[in-house]
Amino acid sequence: MKNLLKIIYSVLLKIVLFPCLIKPMKKRRIAFIGLTGGNSYEYCDNLKYLCEYLMEHYPNHFDIIWFVSKPEKYIKEAARGIRFYRHQRFSSFAKLLTARVVVSSGAYLPWFPFRKEQYLIDTWHGGGAYKKIENDKPNATIWTHKRVKFLANTIDLFLSSCQKANDHLIRGAFKYQGEILESGLPRNDFLLTKQVDIARQKVQKHFGLAPDDKVLLYVPTYREGVGTITFDSDDLQKHLCETGDNWSILTRTHRYEDDWKHICIQGRMSVDASAYPDVQELLCAADLLVTDYSSIIWDYSLLMRPCCLYTPDLENYLAQTGFYVDIRKWPFPTLSKWAEVTHFVKHYNLSDIQENILHHHSYMGSFEKGTACYDVAKRIYNICDHNHSSPRGGTK
Repeated sequence: MKNLLKIIYSVLLKIVLFPCLIKPMKKRRIAFIGLTGGNSYEYCDNLKYLCEYLMEHYPNHFDIIWFVSKPEKYIKEAARGIRFYRHQRFSSFAKLLTARVVVSSGAYLPWFPFRKEQYLIDTWHGGGAYKKIENDKPNATIWTHKRVKFLANTIDLFLSSCQKANDHLIRGAFKYQGEILESGLPRNDFLLTKQVDIARQKVQKHFGLAPDDKVLLYVPTYREGVGTITFDSDDLQKHLCETGDNWSILTRTHRYEDDWKHICIQGRMSVDASAYPDVQELLCAADLLVTDYSSIIWDYSLLMRPCCLYTPDLENYLAQTGFYVDIRKWPFPTLSKWAEVTHFVKHYNLSDIQENILHHHSYMGSFEKGTACYDVAKRIYNICDHNHSSPRGGTK
């Protein structure tokens, strides 16, 4: 029903926004569409890192605008010359339709009636090819598939992290047949270009952690259906102390977790980092990651650090969602019992884990090499400063 309503909404928008189509395009205007849904910080992810690169390497060349839920949250960014507009406003849609290039991690692309003259880039918001997305779940409806078709016909350039993402997500779930840029994800350039120590210090300062403290980060994905996963921070801290090091525990729940409430974090020994604006910086600070089916394992694997997957609901998750790549081929161990997690944090073998990561990157056909921002920015520059013929029928 949700996807049917979006299709109807899209048709109505075409009518309502028709007067906006006569407005001239702004040759160097770039629109970034922040994540919608949940309460997370929207100036983030691939879009943030690409935007920052453009501002640094093409100063004052582009007119950059962003669409977010609460523009008032981004005073610091606005002071640097970025303009923020609120989602789902007629005035915002009018601004969006004048942008030559539109960059999104998925938001708006499956339903908004963009102009053919606009160049649409989809960065998506997950690396690798792990849990199945809505289009490929057993309960996908005819309206879901129509939404996918709309999206496939909207995008001009899709960014990809690896060959498996091409096969299962981009060509598979999204039915997209256009151009794929095989340069990795903009947010992961940060993890590959030796800025890790600076980010770690920033996180330590933010949470008041001692410089020599080690950090365990817990980042679960969201779940539909029934059941609760319990993460006992007090018990985990007790086991971490047995390693002889000082540990701090940070937790970050998914932006949809407030809706589903399937993760229960117990104890007083963890700090909630869900509101921290940049998960990539949290990954830099983490000496050890505990997650489950989240695609964050792709990003974290680039740091070559230890991680385990706490998956007590694996059987149910397989039935309700499923995976593109067999979980036994993922780079980190799958643990169904809490006792296995506490054992892992004390006895993991880093060399074995790093060997598994390298094998996994090879198996997945990784495209990550730290040049995604450069490659996408170059494309945007060429689109804005030169005319290109559009696969969707306009002039880029």
